Amino acid sequence: MPSYTVARLAESVGGTAQGEAGRVIEGLAALEARAANAISPLLRKSMAGLLADPVPGAVLATPDLAALALERGVPSAIAHADPLVGLARLIDLFHPEEKGAGAIHPSAAVDPLARLHPTVRVGANAVIEAGAEVGEGTWIGPGAVVCGCAAIGRFVRIGPNAVIGHEGFGFAPASPVPIRIRHVGKVVIEDFVDIGACACVDRGTLGCTLVREGAKIDNLVQVGHNAEVGRGALLAAQCGLAGSTRVGDGAMLGGQVGVADHRSVGAGARVAGQSGVTGDIEDGGTVAGTPAMPRVRWLRAIARAARQRRRHD
Repeated sequence: MPSYTVARLAESVGGTAQGEAGRVIEGLAALEARAANAISPLLRKSMAGLLADPVPGAVLATPDLAALALERGVPSAIAHADPLVGLARLIDLFHPEEKGAGAIHPSAAVDPLARLHPTVRVGANAVIEAGAEVGEGTWIGPGAVVCGCAAIGRFVRIGPNAVIGHEGFGFAPASPVPIRIRHVGKVVIEDFVDIGACACVDRGTLGCTLVREGAKIDNLVQVGHNAEVGRGALLAAQCGLAGSTRVGDGAMLGGQVGVADHRSVGAGARVAGQSGVTGDIEDGGTVAGTPAMPRVRWLRAIARAARQRRRHD
């Protein structure tokens, strides 16, 4: 693994070297490791308690936390306005991704009528059906399934056992059993999208399910038929989007958020984990609870309920 001075690392990640700028760093390590030859992320003040003897060789932190680390005996620091961005760049520097020609694992099942760019990599036991299109530099993990209705863009990552383009949950109530409504639409995954392990993106009923450029979808997320996920949106684990949901550009949905069908989450909105969204959320709104409501109102409601419980106890 390569080694760099703190000054060189700071220049690479867009931060400022502090303390012993010439100190040589050989890798990344968790703060708990207290590695003298590594740099460790210090992302929150609550982590400062880990700065005990022995201390790490360097930390990556906000300017305030970097100063605190130096006060507590850490030899060097990189002060960065956004340490998470700095951490991403450090990981790329110390652990670069393998790049090269495409490769299809011998156990993968790729239909001859699927269209794959030569640089696509397909993992073990993955399935790509006839009619599917997969763009440049895309990685399809082991066991993933890309159905024939799917068009996958460039530099997309599809995690192990994810399913792209299977039929959605569509049934007409009837007696004695519901009648299945076949889905004959498409799925479009634009460039630079990440889709986690065991996530599902259903095909449209008649139209298209769309995941726009740069969206990030965590493990075990369900994107229903005809839904649209905006550019750069973030969906944490176990989110569920019902059919025809719209998630705006840059919106962030916490873990286990559920959004009812035909609802809209505005651009830049924030939805707290485990919220149940039953109505539209305006651009830039922050909501929590079930049914989801403005976060401040939800916190007040929780506090009021707690006071009432104490009175009855």
